[in-house]
Formats: sequence, structure tokens, C-alpha cells
Amino acid sequence: MNEKKSILKLILVTAIILVLPLVYFTSIGENPMKTKENATKTIAVVNEDTGTEEDEELVKFGNDVPPILKSDSTYNWEVVGRSAGENGLTNQKYDAIVYIPSTFSQKILTYDENQPEQTKLEFTVQNQLNAINKEKVLLEIEQATNRVNTKMSSLYWNYVSNDLANIQEEFDQIVEKEKAFQQTMLSFYTPSSKDLADQMEQQVSMLATLQSSSENAEERAADQADTMEGFQEKLATFVTSTNDYREYQQKQQEVLEQVQADSVDSISQATEMPQPMFMNNKELFEGESESVLQNMSQMENQLVEQQEMFSGLKELRYNQVERQVDDFYTLQDRIINYYQQLKDSMVLNDLESEIATLSNRLGNGDDIVIPDDPELPEVPSDPEEPVNPEEPSEDEDPLNELNQLLESLQDEEPPVIEEDNTQEGSTPVDLSVERNELLAIAQEILAIQETLIALEEPKVEDLEKASTNLVTLKDRIQQTEKQLLAKEDGDNPLDGELEELNKLLETLTEEKKSLLVQIGELTKEVDELTKENDKLTTQKETLSEQVDVLKDSNTELKDLLVMVSDKIYRISSGINEKENAILASPALSQARKDKLSVYFQRPIKGTNLTDVLQYYAYLDRYEATLNGMLSKNDVKETVLQDNELREEVNSMLELTSEEKGQWDAVGTQVPKTSDALTTLQDDFTVFLADYKNVLDTQQAKLLESLNGIEEEAGNVLTQMQQSEQQAPNETTQGGTQIISNHDQIKSQMSSLYDWMDSVENSQSEILTYTDELQSRVAEVQTDANTLNNKWDNNVASTLMIRDDVFNVMGNAFVDGQSNDYVYDFLATPIDVTGSVFTDKKDTNLPPVVILFVILLSSLLIGYASYYFQHGPWWLQTILFLMLTSIVGLVISLYSLSIYPLGNDRSLEWTIFTILLLLSCSGLIRVAFMGHHLIGWFVTVGLVALFVTPLLALSTPNFSFTDPMSRVYMSIQNSTQTLFTEGAMILTAVLIVLIILQYALSKRLSWTQNKEDEAHEA
Repeated sequence: MNEKKSILKLILVTAIILVLPLVYFTSIGENPMKTKENATKTIAVVNEDTGTEEDEELVKFGNDVPPILKSDSTYNWEVVGRSAGENGLTNQKYDAIVYIPSTFSQKILTYDENQPEQTKLEFTVQNQLNAINKEKVLLEIEQATNRVNTKMSSLYWNYVSNDLANIQEEFDQIVEKEKAFQQTMLSFYTPSSKDLADQMEQQVSMLATLQSSSENAEERAADQADTMEGFQEKLATFVTSTNDYREYQQKQQEVLEQVQADSVDSISQATEMPQPMFMNNKELFEGESESVLQNMSQMENQLVEQQEMFSGLKELRYNQVERQVDDFYTLQDRIINYYQQLKDSMVLNDLESEIATLSNRLGNGDDIVIPDDPELPEVPSDPEEPVNPEEPSEDEDPLNELNQLLESLQDEEPPVIEEDNTQEGSTPVDLSVERNELLAIAQEILAIQETLIALEEPKVEDLEKASTNLVTLKDRIQQTEKQLLAKEDGDNPLDGELEELNKLLETLTEEKKSLLVQIGELTKEVDELTKENDKLTTQKETLSEQVDVLKDSNTELKDLLVMVSDKIYRISSGINEKENAILASPALSQARKDKLSVYFQRPIKGTNLTDVLQYYAYLDRYEATLNGMLSKNDVKETVLQDNELREEVNSMLELTSEEKGQWDAVGTQVPKTSDALTTLQDDFTVFLADYKNVLDTQQAKLLESLNGIEEEAGNVLTQMQQSEQQAPNETTQGGTQIISNHDQIKSQMSSLYDWMDSVENSQSEILTYTDELQSRVAEVQTDANTLNNKWDNNVASTLMIRDDVFNVMGNAFVDGQSNDYVYDFLATPIDVTGSVFTDKKDTNLPPVVILFVILLSSLLIGYASYYFQHGPWWLQTILFLMLTSIVGLVISLYSLSIYPLGNDRSLEWTIFTILLLLSCSGLIRVAFMGHHLIGWFVTVGLVALFVTPLLALSTPNFSFTDPMSRVYMSIQNSTQTLFTEGAMILTAVLIVLIILQYALSKRLSWTQNKEDEAHEA
């Protein structure tokens, strides 16, 4: 019953020890060092844009960025302050922060400068994110930046479309034509109007002189009228006193004649003077009028030509939109081609570096070798019998002595015993029968020996049967001895052998007794061994099945290796084809071809299928990139031919409402100017006709009046002369005749006065018409100046527009050469810079996970082996080695999944783990066998030794490097490992522990024997 309990305890402890590493590694997972963080899917936006002034308005493009970032995004974008964003990033509220700088709007509007500055959006990523979430955040920020770039590009082209209101090349011609037309108008109006005004002023001055002469004549006529009235009064008194006034009358007559002569001369001069002047003015006026009308006609024709030119220019401006769209798409095509070429070049450079690395790695490897099937160890058909330490050695075994004796008997010649040693020629004694009998007995003893040895489990029946046979053999030996004594007359040569046989028989008899005593003890052990044998048989079958599985796995691995070799051969053929295709590609430059030829000439010797496949993948990508460079970019064509994008570009390049208003205003002003000039020409023609008619009429009236005045003045002078001639005869007639003559003269003088008034009125009307003509000429000059000022304003506006047009995209060309820096800026106006926080920690961490499970397993195996120390020593050894080996292999297999290593390093790692587990478990067992207190102290020390690496990791101020961690880290990371030194130290520890174990066992056995002897005594 106790034996069953012990077996159950042993099985339970073994199961616990074996299951512990499996449970431990299953609980910690495949990657215990991995940290898991949960992403919040929220990104903070810190908008620090202060804006800038554009056209006297504050513009803040930073306010437009958050809506763009939120559009088409799976992340939540929150606009926060800097402190709130940084605190949220520290508290893991945000996955990242995007900073919009204060100069965002200012740098956005530097696109028209010679060296525009790129606006940078800085970002910071949460340092607690794992690699996958961090990659997602970076991808989202990149996509959001692309959206912002697209929006900013649209904004740039919107500004460009607003600024490109007119065409640079056409406005130079427009400005020149405007200036030429202005000079023509100015050269026409200024000299002609000025000359005409001067001539009008001369004519006015001449008419004023004529009028003054007429006024002088009128004043003289008025004086004469006064004189005539005074003469009439005096003549009335003259009737009463003729004699008193005769002398006075004569003097008065002379005065009248002189006055009348002067009047006649003045009238003649007044009549003759206006005529040539009038004719000259008339001819001059008619000539200048024709010149004015001709110039007006020319100016009207020029206005018509300018209107047609303006209409053509306006139509050309409207038609230039399509050309600008084509030029824009041509520029975009060049930018896309340059971008694609640069991208392909960068991809080829990256692939070349990867190809060079893999080519060096594959060229320095070893060829694939398919190993032969491993030789399996022979499994013995029968397990070996345990050696009993109390059995005699081979040299001391009586059976061996019997064999030697038998061999000696067989080798010797049959002895001949002489009956009488003193007599010569006597007949010898024949001992052949006894000798044969002894040989038969010896052979039977050997047969019994072989039977006993062949017994796997000796039973009581077998031993009793062997004992009976030995007794029979003993009787036969005694019978043979008697026969020999009967024949013995002298020395018997077989006495010695017989005595040896007797001694041997006695020894066998004694051993038989001892064996019978041990049978009882061995029976119990046999039962236990039978059970153990059953277990071993089961394990043997399990191992046989595992051997079969390993054979199948080896076959499969061999087939797989053959298949991999075949695959590598096929891939190598494909690689050669890819390399030849790449070298033959027309898109490959000579420099790249020379560089790649060096790598392609190296044979592939590597056995790493992953490197071979990766090398093939890089070659395929390289060839695809070259083919893409040669093929037509359908995506680009599709984008450039998109109707919606073209309509959007058309809408950007079309005339704005302001520009349309300016064009309409100029177009409206030109017809008005032409109509005003036509109206002015018509009014001037009508005025010239009216002025000519009025002037002719007034001239005719003036001539008629002057002729009448001259005729009346001549009549008056004639009458005065006649009166003078008839004066002597009138003395007799009296004063009545004189009075009548004077009345007649008075009436004629009144008529002369009326003619003089008519002449004055005519001169006034001429002056009035002349003043009106002068005002009309001044109005023409004023209209010409107004038209010149308006056209001057048009020229100034055109120059301003021309300057604005040249300022738009003027930085795209410097000294007639394209400024690629501006085009790059227009393509990518925003440059994203940022940094991802990475912990720069030492990755050479001690394998605390492995050390902990080794500690637990060592303690359990040490305690268990000490607990079952009273069992057979061979069972304890097998159990101890089996547990440490299996547990060490399990720990090594699981630890290699956590800390992946190469083949050689994996073997070193496994061997060192098993040796460490053996040493620690043996140390615990030996310490407890020495004394329990020593065992507990050693346990505490061992726990402290294995816990110090964890303490060193968690406590920065504590520094201690345990020897186990040093060896493990050297195997894992260093080029020169400490495996050899560590293995030698652990082996020395194991040897010392074995010696101590043996000494303690001897001491325990000696002490137990003493106690047994004391108890028996």
C-alpha cells in the first residue's frame, strides 16, 4: 500500500514539474516583452496662425486647415491650444499633435516671390503607441497633408487665375497702340485748334478795329449833326442879320466842306478796308475749315480702326482662355513627368541598394546540401539486468573458475597413472572414465550457470531446480572421487582438480543458501521492476512511435528540402531572366547597367529561401519600374483629360467680373468718343455753313450800307459844293432857300446816321458770330483735351494692368530661363517635418523570463529528488536526468520563440539551459542531503541570485550583472559568446556535486549500517 502511494506521489510530482514550464510559457504568451497600447483615434490640431494682410484684409489660412484635415478622415481632429494638446498627448488622450505655425498664412502667400518659403506642418506622435498604430497615425497625417496640399494648390491657382486677368504678351502691343493713338489725337487737335484759335483772334481784332473806325465815324457824324443843329439855329438868326454873319458863314462853309471831305474819306476807307480783310478771312476760314473737316474724318477713321482693333483684342482675350488652359495642362504634364522621373529614380536607387545587399549576402552563402538519413540507435531487445553491487566481481566468480578449470581439462592430455612407480614397464592406470565424468559434470555446471544467467526474472522454482541439480552433481563428484581413490596407488594428477571441484561445489552450495535468502528480497524488487518494466515498455512503444514520426518528418523534410532546392533553382532561373531583362531594358542608363552588371555576375549560393525570394521581388520591382518608365502613363492621361478638372481650370482662367467691367467700360467709351466726334464734326460743318451764309449776308449788307453812306456823303458834298458855287446867287433869295437847303442836308445827314447805325449793327453781329465761332473752337479744343485726358487715363489703366499681368507669375522666369524652384513650390507648397519619439533604451535586456522558470523548475526538481532519495540509486539517477533534460528542452524551445537565434546559438542556448538546470537542481538536492538548514540557506541564496536581474531592471540605482544573464546575453547579442566558459564552470560544479553526493551517500550508508548493527546488538 505504501509502495502505491509512493508511486502516485512520484507520478504527481513528475507531472507537476513537467507541466509547470508549459503553463508558465502559455500564460506569458509568445512575446512577453511586447507592450500593448490602445489608440484613441484622435489627433489634436494646434492652430497658431496669426494671419497676414492681403489687399488691406486680414487673411488666416490656418482656420481653413482643420476642416480640410477632418474631411475624408477616419480620425477625429480636435482644435486645441498648445498646452492642452501637449497635456493630452502626455495623458494618452491624443495619438498625435499637428502644429500650424504662426507664419503659415504669411509663407503661403510668398508664391510670387523669387524664393518662396515652404510652410511646415510639424507633428509629434504618441510615444506609447505600438508599431501598427504608430504606422496608422503617420499614414493618416500623410494623407491629411496631401489633402491640405491639394487645397492650397487650388488656392494658389485661384490667385493665379485672378491675377492672370490679361495676357502679358498682348498687353505690350495694346500699350504701344494706345500710346500711338494718343499721340495721333494730340498731334491732330493741339496744333490745328491752336492755329484756328489764333486766326480767330486775329479776325476778331480786325473786326474790332473796323468797329472802332465805324464808331469814330459815327461820333463824327453825331458831332456833325450837332454842328448842323447849331448851324440851323444860327441860320435862323442869320436871316435877320446876313451881313453880320456872312464872314462867319464862309468860314463855316469851309469847316463843313473839310468835315464832309473827312467823312467821305473815312467812309471810303471804311468801305475799302473790310473787303480785302473779309476776303482773306473768308479764304482762310474756308481753308482751315476743310483742314479741320479732313482731320476730323481721319480721326474718325482712326477711331473706327481703334474700335475694330479693340474688338479684335477683346475677342483675342476671350480666346486666350483656351490657350492658357492648354499651356496650364502642358506645364502640369511637365511637372508630373518630372515628378514621375524623380520618383522612379529614387525607387531605382533604393532597389539598387537592396539588390546589392542581398547579392552580397547570397553570393557569400553555401550551396544547399541534402543530408543523408540519420542512423538510428540500436534498441536492445532485452533490457540489461541491474547490477547488484553485492555480487562478486568477474575475477572472483566461481563460475569463471569452473570455466577455466574445464578449459584446462580439455586442453590437457588425458593423464596416465602408473600402478607401480618403482617398476619400469608397468601398465599405467586408465583415468579416462573419471576424466570424462568430471568434464560432463563441469559442462552441466556451466549449463546451470548459463541457465541462471539467462533468467530475466529468477523464480524460486528455477532456483530450487538448480539446487537439486547441484546436489546431484555433488553426488556424482563424490562417486568419481571414490573411483579415483580405488584406482589410486600413487600420486593422482587429478587430486588437485578434484579438490578444486570440491571447494567450488562447497562455494556454490554456500552461494545457493545465500541466494535462497536473497530470493525473498529480490521477489519484491522483481514486482517493482515488473511494473517499471511495463512503464519502460510503454515508453519504448511511445519512443518507437516517435521514431516513426521522426522518420516520416525526416522524409518530409528531405522532400521539402529537395522541393526548396528545386524552387531555389527555378527562382534562380527566374532571377537570371529578370537580370537579363533588366540589363536589356532600354530605360536603363549605361551607368546603372555597369553598376548592376557587377552584382548580377555573382552566383547565388545562399540557402535562405526568404533572401532569394526577397531578391527576386526586388528584381521584379526594379523591372516593373523600368517598364513603367517606358509605358504610357494612363492615369496621367486620364487626369489631364478629366472634363470636370478642365472646366474648373476654365472657370479659374475666365475673365473676372471686374475685368469684364473694365473691358465693357473701355468698349462703351470708345463708341461714345466716336459718336461724340461724329456729332462734333456734323455740328462744325453746319456751323461753318451757317457762319458762311451769315458772314456773306452781313458782308453784303455792310457793303450795301457803306456804298449808301458813301453815295449820300458824296451827294452831301456835292450839294455843299453846289451851294458854295451858287452862294453868290443866293444872296438875293434870302435865308429861306438856305434854310431849305440845310433841312435837306439835315435829312441826308440823318439818313447817313441811319446807315452808320446799320453798319454798326452789322459789325456787332459779325463780332457776335466771331465770338461764337471762337467759343466753338474753344469747345472743340476742350473736347479734344477731354478726349485726350480720357485716353491718357485709358493708357495709364492699361499700363497698370500690364504691370499687374507681368507681376503675376513673373518669378516663374528669371532672365528668360524657367525657375524650377517656383514650379517645385507650386507642386508641393507644404513641407511636412516631424519626429517620432522612440525610446533609445538598451535592448540587451537579461532574459528574466527564462531565469524565473529555471529557478522554479530547479527548486521543484531538487526538492523532489531529495524527497525520493530512499529509492534505488539508478531510479533516482534516471528520474533526475530525465526531468532536467525534458524540462530544459521545453524551456529552451519556448525561450527560443521569445528570443530567436540562429542554429549554432540555439544549440548553445539549449545546452547551457540544461546544464544550468542540472547544476541548480543538484545543488538543492546536495544541500538538503547535507542538512535541512543548509538546504534552506542555499534555496534563499539561489532565489536571490535569480531575482537580482529583475531588481536591476526595476531599480535604476541598483547595478548588478549576474553570470547567467551575461552568458545568455552574449549568446543572444555578442559576436563572441561566453558559452564555453559558462559550460566549463557548470560542468565543474556538476562534478563537485557528484563527488559530494557520493560522499554523502557513503556517509549515510555507513551511518545506517552502524545503526543497524547497534539495533541488532
